[in-house]
Amino acid sequence: MKILIIGGVAAGTKTAAKLKREDRNIDVTVITKDKDISYAGCGLPYYVGGLIEGRDELIVNTPQKYSALTGVEVRTGKEAVALDAEKKQVTVQDVQTGEKEVCSYDRLVVAVGASPAILPIEGKELAGVFKMRTPDDAEGIRTYAEQNNVKKSGCDRSWFHRT
Repeated sequence: MKILIIGGVAAGTKTAAKLKREDRNIDVTVITKDKDISYAGCGLPYYVGGLIEGRDELIVNTPQKYSALTGVEVRTGKEAVALDAEKKQVTVQDVQTGEKEVCSYDRLVVAVGASPAILPIEGKELAGVFKMRTPDDAEGIRTYAEQNNVKKSGCDRSWFHRT
C-alpha cells in the first residue's frame, strides 16, 4: 500500500505517523512545499515579538528527525501542481528548480491546512504589510522589524511588543 500525503504540518504529519504506527509495512510519503514540517504555529507571533528567541524553537521536528522516528518519507520543497485521480497520480514540482515528477499512490490524503485571508484593502501590497502562517513568514517579519527599528506590531486584535 502506497499512501501519499500532501501537506506537512499538523494534519499531514499526524496522519502519516498514525498510519505507520498501525502498519509499519505501508509506504507513506509526505510532500510539502515548505522547508519546515511540524512547527509551532501558535508560537509565530511570539517569535516575531522576540519572546521566543530562536527560529529553531518553533520547529517541533525536522524532516530528518521525523523520518527517523516514524519511518515516513518526507519530501520538502515540493508542491503538488496537478492531480489525475483516475490514474492515481500527483504531479509534483520542485519549488526551487521547477522540475516536475509524477508520484503514484494507492491512497491520497490532502492536508494542506489553512491559508491567511488576504483582505481586499488598500495598501496591502506596501512594504511593512505581511501575512503570517509559516516560520519563514515570521522570520521575514522579524527581520523587517529589526532592520526598521519597529517597536510594536499588530496582528488582528492582538498587539505584540518588541523590546
